[in-house]
Amino acid sequence: MDSESRELLTVEQAAQYLQLSQSSIRSYIRQGKLNAFRIAGKRKVLIPRTELLKLLEPARAADLEVDADVADDEDDE
Repeated sequence: MDSESRELLTVEQAAQYLQLSQSSIRSYIRQGKLNAFRIAGKRKVLIPRTELLKLLEPARAADLEVDADVADDEDDE
């Protein structure tokens, strides 16, 4: 079963899903920006996929224009 169809993801799977590092995911959990659950008696942490999606926010048009300008500048080099 791939990570996109799972409702609960490990820290490693969550990092892959959002294309972030595992330390970033753990940091979001520590800061309270990402809700996660620990299995009783285990060190394993599981994160609901819906919680991961809450981290995403819509990109503003201005942000996209800046990214495009940076990419154009890099292509010119």
